[in-house]
Amino acid sequence: MSKPLVEYTKKGLLVIINALPMAILVIDQDRSVLISNQNAKIFTNKKQLKGRASGEVFDCINHKKNANGCGFSRGCVDCKLKNAIETTLAQGRPKFMVETQKTLIGKGKRDLRFSTTPLKLGGKSAVLLSIEDLTEKKAHDRVWVEKEKLTTALETTGGIAHEFSQPIQVIMGYCEILLDQRGMDEKTATALASIQKEVDKLARLTHDLTNITRYETKPYLKSKIIDIKKSTGKESLPGQ
Repeated sequence: MSKPLVEYTKKGLLVIINALPMAILVIDQDRSVLISNQNAKIFTNKKQLKGRASGEVFDCINHKKNANGCGFSRGCVDCKLKNAIETTLAQGRPKFMVETQKTLIGKGKRDLRFSTTPLKLGGKSAVLLSIEDLTEKKAHDRVWVEKEKLTTALETTGGIAHEFSQPIQVIMGYCEILLDQRGMDEKTATALASIQKEVDKLARLTHDLTNITRYETKPYLKSKIIDIKKSTGKESLPGQ
């Protein structure tokens, strides 16, 4: 059995939400803003939010794609924000920490996280919506992850290059000694020259492994592997 909704007055609720450090809006059954805190006005860069539909408030790109406004365009069908507000209004079920990506006019794609809470305001059902913009945080996190990947790649490839270096030098040295021998039949000389050529490739590859400057991958079977040429920047160089 669900708990009865707490009844608020606009004045009392505004005192509470203005004290909270994030954008807070109260949405009515028409998905229009009833009240909002100061952080919501900063978040939306609008001075007047009351009476506006939620999609219009956030400058969602979809609210202008249909003459009826927010909630009626094709892109609104799968809108997590709209669906969460409607579910909370209809069923009194809150939604916590939902993440979504929306394209906003003048801001492009933004990563948002929101929560909805049902309440009563002036005897009518409403939704308290809290929302955060995670775009910069997610971008920072992606940079951090890429740096971690690069560090791991450098440590791994550096170790491989170090272990391969000495055996490669030994094989190359013996190939040169044997190729300098007189009286070697043509078949053996050709085979040694082929070995020397392939070992030289390994030597260049080992050198490339020590010059990785970024983390780039390429498809391999059903997974991905590091793309050495891209990771060293050699792909764009002439003659590579």
